[in-house]
Amino acid sequence: MADENIILEIEKYEFLRSFMKAEMKFLLTVFFLFTFTIPLFCQDKGFTTHIEYTTDSLGKTILQTGLKYQRISNNSSWGYKDTIGNIVIPLDKYSFLNPIDEQGMILAKKDGKEGFIDINQNILIPFIYDDIGVFSECVDLAPAVKNKKQGFINRKGETIIPFEYDYASYVRYFYEPGIAVLLKNGKYGVINAGNKIIVPFIYSKIDFERGNEFIIAWQQEKWACFSTTGKQLSDFNNFEIVEKSPLGFLPKDSKNLPILVQIEGDKKYFSELYSNTKYMNASTKEQRYMEAQGGTKFAFLDKNHNFIVPFDKYDFADVFGLGRKAIVANKGKYGIIDEYGELVLQLENDFIERPSIYSNYAKIFLATKQNTVTVFDENLNVIPTKGIVSYWDWDGNLFVVNKENKIGLIDYDGKQSIPFIYDTLYNEHSVPRIPGFIAKKDGFYGFVSNENEIIQPFKYKFIYAIKNGNVVYVDLNNKVGIFHKDGKIMIPFEYDAIYSTWYNYSYLEKEFPNTENIFIVEKDGKIGTLDEENNVIIPIIYDGLSGWVEYGPEAHFVKNNDKYGIISPKGDIIIPIEYDYVGLPQNGVIDVRKDGKYGVVSWKNKEILPCIYDNLILDIPWFEFGEEKKKPKIVVLQQNIWKYYDLEGNLLQSNVPLKEINEKYDYMLNWAEPSNENYDLGRDMKLKGGLKIKN
Repeated sequence: MADENIILEIEKYEFLRSFMKAEMKFLLTVFFLFTFTIPLFCQDKGFTTHIEYTTDSLGKTILQTGLKYQRISNNSSWGYKDTIGNIVIPLDKYSFLNPIDEQGMILAKKDGKEGFIDINQNILIPFIYDDIGVFSECVDLAPAVKNKKQGFINRKGETIIPFEYDYASYVRYFYEPGIAVLLKNGKYGVINAGNKIIVPFIYSKIDFERGNEFIIAWQQEKWACFSTTGKQLSDFNNFEIVEKSPLGFLPKDSKNLPILVQIEGDKKYFSELYSNTKYMNASTKEQRYMEAQGGTKFAFLDKNHNFIVPFDKYDFADVFGLGRKAIVANKGKYGIIDEYGELVLQLENDFIERPSIYSNYAKIFLATKQNTVTVFDENLNVIPTKGIVSYWDWDGNLFVVNKENKIGLIDYDGKQSIPFIYDTLYNEHSVPRIPGFIAKKDGFYGFVSNENEIIQPFKYKFIYAIKNGNVVYVDLNNKVGIFHKDGKIMIPFEYDAIYSTWYNYSYLEKEFPNTENIFIVEKDGKIGTLDEENNVIIPIIYDGLSGWVEYGPEAHFVKNNDKYGIISPKGDIIIPIEYDYVGLPQNGVIDVRKDGKYGVVSWKNKEILPCIYDNLILDIPWFEFGEEKKKPKIVVLQQNIWKYYDLEGNLLQSNVPLKEINEKYDYMLNWAEPSNENYDLGRDMKLKGGLKIKN
């Protein structure tokens, strides 16, 4: 694995929402265990190896070890290999393969149909289904689809529940205590494993949280609660239910928690509030205060719709979660209630929150009261982390500050892993994450782990992070370098600055195989690029080089002797370095400026229009919407006459009326003269001059 490139695709619940439909089948399997899987990927020759990680309901990520077989895939097919690396199920046969379940069955897709096989490719359930799901743990039946109708089959492929239910883009499962919410003739209902109707198919929507003992059924805007045996527990009402993703938020025991409902406040107020930049830039505490002014009312109901907490008692309330408790507030003071509606932490705090990132929720409450922050566990026992006067939550890390303005770190369990000893402490939000924390102590920077182990000593003038989790160190002589994770030097301390490049991954893989990183570097007042082996790629001879170009090509804008051009990532000249300005390539053409006059050249450096024009606009749409296609053109001004040219340089129209120009391009005519050093244009030009570090 040391030579394989492991890439974490995305985290937690956001991963679930965007991942391919087929992969969802596996995720739904482990939902029955109140867990889900985050695949990691290892890039091998010709295929990708999938390493299965499981995340439980508490957000803890667990590597699945001891697997006899691993899934592999390429762009169009899936297979399996064993632990030695022998291919057991070859690629190019199945368009998808699920992980092996506890009975050795593999959900597979082949030729547009789905079924089950084993590791020896014996067909266990034939490929006759348009869609199929995994087996539910509670009843050991799998949903299957034929002719746009869903039924359920057993592990022998026998139809147990007939194909009489509507199929709407995904299959529906049985959940504890052995019930399934299904759709029939456009209406929702609930059945048991014997296909007996528990809740009739007359509802517009049905919600059922696994682990609950009640079902919520909707008739248009009104809803009521039913037991899992079908008994109606409440009347229908039209209160709005406040929902939160259950993944990671709900406690282990989430049965029958009170339902948070609200009556919406001033709609106009909230419409204006949510588009207000002050609100969008505010802290969570400030946002809640602003929201409270809108007049929304909160209450908690039980499954029989009895009020546990009536309306008008709190102007903010959160869904029940950690420790079967809920955060509430009134008039800017926060407390916590239990599932019976009783205050177990009085309304004496200026703010209370349960920190989170994606679906990873902390197992603690943080309560702020004046200049003191108290850490509580789920039972509201104080976790003895004394001296916190403020904190911030960044990327799943809780940075805490004491009254001496020293910074430390506590984790989502409330454990302080880094004491209050640093003047600066932060973890860059890079992808992948840098493997530790940049810290400052006694005037010097160092690098520490989340357990405060010193990875690099405190002897550096500055430290900063760049792409791919790389950390750049600045020594006392203002020279920069990079270390490997094992502490060995990757880039020696002989450069004045190091920056990231942002090539497309497929381009990097094709043009620079076996290379993960290419850096822009400055040395002796000149700029170029090199790889992670310190091999020079673009000669270090230029005055400026772009690292990233929004909507731009796989190339660099380059500066030398106050002139600009474009060069390839390998240093080949694409557009000569002879212009005062070089624009973004669009449809293979580039606007340029020389000696104060504008012209156009092609990507192959063919002159389309000479540099003789006083103004020039490339009227080329970046994006096109709808059926109408706008014809691109070049708009030029010469001696007070506006003209249109096509992208080949052929004249389309001369003496274009000024009124027409103003109507179409007035906003562009008011722009300042373009510059290759304007970051607003997305060129990210790195210029000579070294890093600017304050002493």
